[in-house]
Amino acid sequence: MSRARIDVAQERELPIEDPLSPQYFLEVIHDLGTLLAAIYDRRTGLTRNQTRIVIELLQNDGQTQTELANALSIHKVSVGIYVAELEAMGLVERRIHPTDGRAKCIFLTPLLHANKHIGQEHYAAIHGTAISGLGRKDYLTMLACMERMRDNLSKLDENDREEGRS
Repeated sequence: MSRARIDVAQERELPIEDPLSPQYFLEVIHDLGTLLAAIYDRRTGLTRNQTRIVIELLQNDGQTQTELANALSIHKVSVGIYVAELEAMGLVERRIHPTDGRAKCIFLTPLLHANKHIGQEHYAAIHGTAISGLGRKDYLTMLACMERMRDNLSKLDENDREEGRS
């Protein structure tokens, strides 16, 4: 982020009066995601896409650049740039693919594994602040609603793809 502090309220052109409007919903979701990512980026020193690559490799280490690009829906060239940045930080390393000598697999380094708790602690602290003041029942209801919305949108996405809408 180029700005030291994000003030999402200042970025809105017009106040939204109806909290049930689609625009209000989209703005709240967008603002929440932007703030979460900006705070995490600032605290860890990693960019969002670097973090996404690390998280993907924590789940499935040793992927090729193409596999990472497909898993994260990021252009292959961009993944190469992010991996090079992570490699320069000593967090990932490229190794020759076991069956395809032209390809390289990307692995997390022992340095990253030894320090991954730092990122996890940042996530936990940010999460704690984000949910401060919410009761357990409200929090679980919110998660259930978000999961339902995700499932609904996943179905819509699948239908769009089947109909040829990219």
